[in-house]
Amino acid sequence: METKQLIVPFVLALAMTSCVFSDPLRLTETDNGRTNRIDVGREIEVVLKGNPTTGYAWDLASFSTNQFRLAGPGEYRQDEQSGGNLRVGVGGKYIFKFKAVQPGGCDIKLIYRRSWETTSYDKVYSAIFEIK
Repeated sequence: METKQLIVPFVLALAMTSCVFSDPLRLTETDNGRTNRIDVGREIEVVLKGNPTTGYAWDLASFSTNQFRLAGPGEYRQDEQSGGNLRVGVGGKYIFKFKAVQPGGCDIKLIYRRSWETTSYDKVYSAIFEIK
């Protein structure tokens, strides 16, 4: 009985040390156009500034569904002002999350545009990936 009590924590500790825990690769405007080398299983967050009160929003234009899976819907978070208040007209961040699921080369492309304008967009963000 005493041996079992020692073995179980040892096995659990060993299993946990063999797992790789890493924070998501966080990309911002400064990473636009860069090539990123990542491993299968790595999560990616693309965080871009925006202000939907202007009519503009970041939209996912394209990504390779063979190499990436969306890790949730894109979301918008308004920047907090002093005192933790949210205010009308204040900008924030758009956050898109992906997970690398298969080796290969691919890219993610996002566009900043007004949803009712179909022929143009204001900004383009692209990130290139080599997944191993």
